[in-house]
Amino acid sequence: MRLRDIVGLVIALLLAIGIAFLTRIFLTKEEKQKEKAEAQQAIELNKILVAGKNLKEGDIIHLGDLKWESWPVLAMEPTFIKQGILDIQSLTGSVVRTHITRGEPVLSDYLIKPGEKGILAALISPGMRAISIDVTAQSVSSGLIAPGDHVDVIQSKSGQGPGGVPIVESRTIVKNVKVLAVDLELASTHEKPKTTPKVVTLEVTPAQAEKISAAAKEGAVSLSLKSIKKGKVYEETPAKEEQEAPHKENLIILRRGSEKSEIQVQEQ
Repeated sequence: MRLRDIVGLVIALLLAIGIAFLTRIFLTKEEKQKEKAEAQQAIELNKILVAGKNLKEGDIIHLGDLKWESWPVLAMEPTFIKQGILDIQSLTGSVVRTHITRGEPVLSDYLIKPGEKGILAALISPGMRAISIDVTAQSVSSGLIAPGDHVDVIQSKSGQGPGGVPIVESRTIVKNVKVLAVDLELASTHEKPKTTPKVVTLEVTPAQAEKISAAAKEGAVSLSLKSIKKGKVYEETPAKEEQEAPHKENLIILRRGSEKSEIQVQEQ
């Protein structure tokens, strides 16, 4: 083989190796750029609505219970609530429909907003009932009773005493029941009514609901506000005069002909 042919073969071989090397570098660079782009897309974040703490069914949403948290774009679901779609404060007072773990994305159908159908049913504890009664400003402590308070229900009805004297009798029908709503204000707000209330909704047992319903038909029903403070329960005791009152004595009169005698008998 002539020298010129050998040199040409060597040069062709070197060129082939160079082209292969350059091609490999180009492909590797392109692959790395693609991987880099995918990595950048993977770490691209959007903020979505998540639970700030563990929430269970029936809980009322307060400020701080929900928050915005960064979430990878590639892991986003169409049902997630993105920041900017709504004001987080607009969800205050909503009722949790299902259990939500802390940090879990909150979906729109996980909450029942104030004013939506079903919110009152979501507020009622299992096994309890809601009953509404007509009230006046006087029967609800001048409108100072608010949703979330606990009250006693008192019935007052007119009657006649001895000699036909008109009297009013009052008795406590049920004790310590929760006020679910005053007019349209629910227990989530715990705000005093801005106007004179007309209807109060209470959370009661089925038996209590029957008692209140019957009492409202027989007479006027009013609410007695209970204290939120815990401590010794006040119990009424008889007045001092009643406690120290002597035993009553009965007088027996005996007549024998024209004779008359009196016997005092002490009542036990």
